[in-house]
Amino acid sequence: MTDIFSNIEQQIENIDAKIEGIVKNATDSKNYEKLNQKINDLVNSSASAFEKGYERAEKVVKEQSEKFKTSYDMQQEKMRKHAEEEKVKRHKAKAHTDVSKKSINKDLFDKRDGAGGTALAIIGFILAGFLGLGILVLFVLSAIPVAGWALAFVNRFVLIPIFAIFLFMGIIGRFMIARVGRFKKYIQVLDGKMYADVNDFAMSVGKSDAFVRKDLKKMIVANWFKQGYLTQDEKTLIVSKVAYEEYKINQQRAFEVQYQEEQIRHMQEQLPVQARRTIQRGEDLIKEIHGHKVAISEYDMTIKLSHLETILKKIFKRVEKHPEVVPQMRKMMDYYLPTTVKLLEAYVQLDKQAIAGVNILAAKTEIEGSLDTLISAYEKLLDDLFEDIMLDVSTDIAVLNTMLAQDGLASDDFGNNNILTTNIPETNNIPENIDNRGAE
Repeated sequence: MTDIFSNIEQQIENIDAKIEGIVKNATDSKNYEKLNQKINDLVNSSASAFEKGYERAEKVVKEQSEKFKTSYDMQQEKMRKHAEEEKVKRHKAKAHTDVSKKSINKDLFDKRDGAGGTALAIIGFILAGFLGLGILVLFVLSAIPVAGWALAFVNRFVLIPIFAIFLFMGIIGRFMIARVGRFKKYIQVLDGKMYADVNDFAMSVGKSDAFVRKDLKKMIVANWFKQGYLTQDEKTLIVSKVAYEEYKINQQRAFEVQYQEEQIRHMQEQLPVQARRTIQRGEDLIKEIHGHKVAISEYDMTIKLSHLETILKKIFKRVEKHPEVVPQMRKMMDYYLPTTVKLLEAYVQLDKQAIAGVNILAAKTEIEGSLDTLISAYEKLLDDLFEDIMLDVSTDIAVLNTMLAQDGLASDDFGNNNILTTNIPETNNIPENIDNRGAE
């Protein structure tokens, strides 16, 4: 298409050149006799060429237009088919979802349409109405002197009791209709979930929590909720056995956590005042350290702080079991831990800077080195807190070795000169009754 119009433009340029040449030749030869004829012939021949060119261009445009129209129609048809396929897929998916939902509802909820209650209410109220009218008529007729006593008897001992029975049937039917309506609203509140709060049910039916709680219990007993359970606090209805089992597991876990917390709290209450204060202060500082760790982006630094948290928790766990070690922690609580927190605060501020210059990098490096030193100090302190256990163990092993030696069990009888290689204290340090214990 572009080539055609380029050719036409080229022809127009050639005509201009030819006319210019004809005029120049006539001027040079000063012969103007056939000038007008030559120009007319050139224009006529060029016009014919232009007309053919434009006809060809028009034909090409028409062909391109038809081709584009065909392509557009094909694309539209393709899009229409794709839309129909998607519509069918959505319809199938919706149908599958509806079937699944119906299957779930069938497993969890009893089918209640209220037809029985409606029939009972209609029959009861209609018959009660007719009997009421009959009672009224007989009451009027009972004023007849001759047969009045008989009509009064029938009215009092036959019609009125039957009227009461049918009226009671109508009231019961009305209650049944109302309960079915509430049951359907309860299912709507669940909306596919396996549990919901009793308060939400109460709001949906405009009743109190106590009323709905009793209502749900009756429905569970009547198997309307086929897998229904009320939680222990009676604040939540669970309609799936699987969900209820998960609830019991979570409750057990929560109970265990609560029990552990109560045990820890009870143990802490038994601790001396100074030990309780030390532990509480330590827990607060550990929380601050954890908060700074979360704010730091350096991976290696966060690893160090995690290790530090573990060490500190072990230290305060030791204090909890052995409050007598509190005096050993005075410097740690008064200086080392507060200094650690201050260093981390400064590190967090440096780490937040968008551009890290030489001074910032140097300060961060220095803080990291100080933190390594502090971690080593805390590790040594933790080790020192277990010194009494080491002494007790060493003493017990020494006494055991002495007893084995006295009984001849540490000799070469078993192929070894010493079963235990711990240093054995002198025998005069052994309690007098050790022989008796060994003999026993």
